[in-house]
Amino acid sequence: MHATSHIQRRWQQAEETMRKQILTLLFLTFLVTSKAFACDCKVPKSLKAVQDREFENSECIFIGEVIKIDTEKNSFEIKVIESFSGDEIGKIYSGIYDDLCGPIIDEKGKWLIYANYSSDNLIEINACGITRSFKRPEYNVSATRPPEPLPPNEKESKSKAEKKRAEWKLSAKSDLENEIIDLRKRTE
Repeated sequence: MHATSHIQRRWQQAEETMRKQILTLLFLTFLVTSKAFACDCKVPKSLKAVQDREFENSECIFIGEVIKIDTEKNSFEIKVIESFSGDEIGKIYSGIYDDLCGPIIDEKGKWLIYANYSSDNLIEINACGITRSFKRPEYNVSATRPPEPLPPNEKESKSKAEKKRAEWKLSAKSDLENEIIDLRKRTE
């Protein structure tokens, strides 16, 4: 009887070890698979460098009015207001974006668009690009840098945090205005 319980115990230990190995293998497979679909949006060294890259790698660059959004399909419709790449003023495009790699078109209104043609009358927003809204340009992390947090030993008051956030928003709006001036110069 003693030998049988010893064998059963060894068998249970072997089963437990195998279960752990299978779970580890499944977990590692999940990690590798999920990383294959992850974005690699690097924080830019400078906004100017990203602007230059976007200008060179975009087939269509324009200011447009987003008139329709479908967040379930990651799609939108936009009317060209001012073009920096030859798009017809007044033309309405259907567009798509990558909700994992952004930028995400999430509100109606004026936007600066950097995109490429995907098919007839369909544009695709550049992943990790600097497409952004006029209303909230600070929400595009590739185009703006959020305010640096204060060191942990320094107590930040609510008013100081609000001031830093307000400065960040003003800076993002200024960057967008300067970018549009630069785009106009580049395409004269």
